[in-house]
Amino acid sequence: MGKGSVLAFIALLIGIGGVGIGGYAIIFMPTTIIQQASGSSEITQIWTVEQAGAFYTGGSYSDMTDMDVYITVNAGETVYVMFNAQIWNGATGGKGWLTGGVRIMRDNVEIPGSERFFITDSSNYIGSTVAKSITTHFIIEGLTAGTYELKVQATALAEFGSDRVEDGLLIVYTYR
Repeated sequence: MGKGSVLAFIALLIGIGGVGIGGYAIIFMPTTIIQQASGSSEITQIWTVEQAGAFYTGGSYSDMTDMDVYITVNAGETVYVMFNAQIWNGATGGKGWLTGGVRIMRDNVEIPGSERFFITDSSNYIGSTVAKSITTHFIIEGLTAGTYELKVQATALAEFGSDRVEDGLLIVYTYR
């Protein structure tokens, strides 16, 4: 057998092995992957709220306009909450520092672990708009069945220029 024949034979073995592994993956794996991904969990309800316009705030937390939702939790359900937004410092000053934070309230009480906060030096961006994305997400377990209000509070403060929160998106879902 020449060198070329040996290489062709090895390539044939690799090809047959690839077809075998591919066939196994197509026939047996999808069921296994779906079972692993879903387990016994299922999403039971979904709520979403999108921010309609800019929210101007000061140096302390305040309720974001129209960023609240009433959810109904059934027995045995767990709640997942995610909020994302942009915190901006307008080009009217654009220097110094920019701080921002968000937190989620449940029935007017801060949910422990929901707060996210940042401070950034924007002095390198004089005359420019500076924006930072901010996200909080967490799971609430052990709630008794009932209706709850979830709302977003935010703060944004710039040393110079305007400061605001935009592009907010609140997603809440329950699962069991």
